[in-house]
This record gives sequence, structure tokens and C-alpha cells, in this order.
Amino acid sequence: MSARRSSLLAALLALAGLVVAATLVRPTAAPAGQPQAGTLAVDTTAFVCPSTYGSAGAPATVNVASVASLLHHPAPPVRITTMQLTGRPSKPTVLPNHVLTRLHYFRAGHALLVSASGAGAGAVAVDQRRLIPRGGGRGLYSTPCLRPGTDFWITGADGRVGFSDSLVLANAGSTTANITVNAWATTGPLEPPKLRSFTIAPFSALLLPVADYTPDDALVTLHVHANSGRITAEVRDVRTTAARPAGLDWIPPTRPPARTLVVPGIPAGAGQRRLVVANPGSTDATVTLHLLTASGNFAPAGHPSVVVRAGRTTDVDLTSSLGGQPGAVALSSDQPVTAAAVSQSSTSLRRGFPEIQWHVAGTPLRGPAVLPDNNPPFRSVSRIYLTAPNGAAQVRLTAMTGKSTVLRVPAGRTITVDPVQSLGVVATGPLLLQPVGGAEAYVSRTLYAPGAHGPLTTAEQPTSLPASLRLPPAVADLRAGIR
Repeated sequence: MSARRSSLLAALLALAGLVVAATLVRPTAAPAGQPQAGTLAVDTTAFVCPSTYGSAGAPATVNVASVASLLHHPAPPVRITTMQLTGRPSKPTVLPNHVLTRLHYFRAGHALLVSASGAGAGAVAVDQRRLIPRGGGRGLYSTPCLRPGTDFWITGADGRVGFSDSLVLANAGSTTANITVNAWATTGPLEPPKLRSFTIAPFSALLLPVADYTPDDALVTLHVHANSGRITAEVRDVRTTAARPAGLDWIPPTRPPARTLVVPGIPAGAGQRRLVVANPGSTDATVTLHLLTASGNFAPAGHPSVVVRAGRTTDVDLTSSLGGQPGAVALSSDQPVTAAAVSQSSTSLRRGFPEIQWHVAGTPLRGPAVLPDNNPPFRSVSRIYLTAPNGAAQVRLTAMTGKSTVLRVPAGRTITVDPVQSLGVVATGPLLLQPVGGAEAYVSRTLYAPGAHGPLTTAEQPTSLPASLRLPPAVADLRAGIR
């Protein structure tokens, strides 16, 4: 080896030694922290109430509940506004920041947009109600105001004589919505030509009489799809017999077709109880039924299973099987189906009138949910029905003052709760429901009053509050800059 090469090698070894030494004496840097996941809270939400049509003797009431104070301390701020959907944008009305705001409408009205913004927007829920004490439209009806979406399934509309059902579609957006409505009835699939593709102008609503599009068809199931834009859809069911009122209620959207469904909230008492099942598919469905009551979990007499032909609807009489007990229906099918039930409250008065209430397939309680207003007509009866089809469940019920109680539902049973008896008169305002243990529970509430000329009754399921969006951990990735 030459002297020059030896000198170069020695220099490199010396440099390496310095690097090692520097490494040994350099303070150790703190280890990098693990990337943390984050959450993005809901800061805007909107609801559409289908109608604010009222009168001096029978006002329409919209109930706006803001329960952020029951979920957070201190309560995050929220700004709530309303705007009538008249076909053109208008200046919103700002509501006071209360736990419950009741809005009353005394004349012909439109669909109503209720918007919330701010950190407390995700804790707002809205519903509407109207009591008509007399006349051809006598009855009590209520419904949750809906968040705009693209798909809605509604089961139980009717186009026959004696029914004055109307499909109410609303577009609260600033762009035109294009809509297609498909329908199925007891006779098979329906193809109303005027509903194949039509538009709804921005900030407006349409009222479509069901009999104009499906005349003489019974037990109609509607699938409302927005090809563009976002809309809401509900059906107002009004019945008469020989020009006498025979009940009315809103039919809110039910669950999309599925192989398992639960229809909760069928109340106690006399009168018919009927289940409507729709099979929009191309294959016959075999549907197994179970009734879940306070005393047992059993198949309805004579109807342990039902075959629903492809593209058709059918109904099942559950009156004798329930025997006046409150309960729920659990459906299990080999093909996707959808369902809803209707309860008729009868009267023994000679000149009395019957009344109806609709119960749709429900969503299990997986997080906080709200019943915005629970004040029964004439301060009469309010009942909450809870069903736990798959295992024992526990649900916390909280009034607007913060007073609460834990409700325990046995596996495969339905329990009945009087909220006023459990929490006091504060339970006539907003109620917050939260799962606190066990299996999933389904919830429905009924308001009832005997009435001077027969019963007044309506059912409603709670509005689930949106969960915060969970964000994945942010991880540095140099590949993100490589094209």
C-alpha cells in the first residue's frame, strides 16, 4: 500500500471515530409522540317540517328542542333560524336560545326549514303537531321534522275511496331537485308516469294526492329518490267513512328494505292492529314474525310466517294476537322487505269517531336521541314504549331540568313507561334518551286523550342526534408529495 493511500485511510478512520464519539455524548432526543385521532363536531344541521297549515281553532305547532345543556357543560352556542319554503329564499327568522321553543301557525302555511349552526347544532331536534278537535279532519297527528336526504321509503299510503292521502315533498336547497318515485301495492308494481322524473324548485314543496297517481290502490309503498339535490318526503294519511272522520296521522319514512326489521310502539288498548309488509324485489319473500310484549316473545296466532309476493304489499292482522297489550313486531325475512304498522283506537260512543296512529320500522338507539315535546292533549296520557329484541337493555331518560332515570328493558320484551310518573311534570317538555348498557333498544312514544267524541292519539319515534365525525390520526407521509 502506498504512503498516500495509508494517509487517506487513516484520515477516514479518524473521522469515523469522531462521529461515533459525538454520537455517544450527544443528548438523546425525546421520542416522537404517537399521532392522535381527532373528532369533528357537527356545526350545521337542518330539518324540514312538512306543513305549517293551521287555523285559529287548530293551530299547527312546531317544537324546536336544543338539548346541548344536557350533553355538555357549559352548553356550546347555537343559532337557530326558520324559513318558510314559499318557492323563493327569504330572510330567516332567528329563534330565542331556549331548551324548547314552540312555534304556532294559525293560517294556511308552507313547509318549514329549521336550520341550526354553531357548536351546539348537533343537539337540536324538531317535530310538529296539530290537534283538530272537530270537523271532517278531526284528529291528532305528529311527526319528526326530517333532515334532507336522497332516499325515503314510505309504507302504508292508500289511493282508495275513503282515503285522502297526500305525499308531501320539500326541497329546502338552493338548486332544483330532480325526483323519481317508484310504487308497489297489493296488486303489484306501479309505474305512475307523472312520477318517473320530475323537478321541485328551490325553497319549495309539492303536495301530491296519492289517489291522483295510484287510484284505487291499497297499501301503497313509495320509494322517493332524488336523482339530484336533497329533499324530504312524508305522507299525510286522512281517512273518512260515510263522510265521517275515521282518523288521521303522518306516515313518516320507514327503514329501507332489509332482512331484519323491528316495528316498535304498538300501544295498549282496543282497536285493530295491522302490519303492512312490502317486498319491492323480484323474488317472493318468506317473512317470519315475532311479537314482543311485556309478557312474552311469540309468533302471532295463525301468522308465524308470511309469504309476500315479489313486487307486492300485504297486511297482517295482529289484533287478536296482541290482545290489547302494547308491543312491537320483529321481522326476519329471506329477502329484503320494508314494513310499518297502523293502530286504530276504537270508541264505544255511539257518535264517537275512531283514530289512527302509524308506527314505522325503527332505528335502534345507538346514541343520544330526542323527543322534542311530550305534552299530551288536554294534559292526558303520554307513554313511552321500549323494546329490546336481542338482549336486556338499559336506557337513560332525562328531562330538560337534568332529572333522569334509568329504564331497564328485559330481553325480548316491551316495557311501558309513564314519563310524568317517572320524572314529574318536566317530562312534558323535551326528553333525551341515551343507551347506557346492554343490547340495543327501540323507542316510540304515544300521546293519547279520550276526547269528547272519541280518542285522539299519535305516535312518534325519537330523533337521533348526529355523532361527531371521527378523524384518523395525521401521519407524515413523504409519498404524498410524489406524483
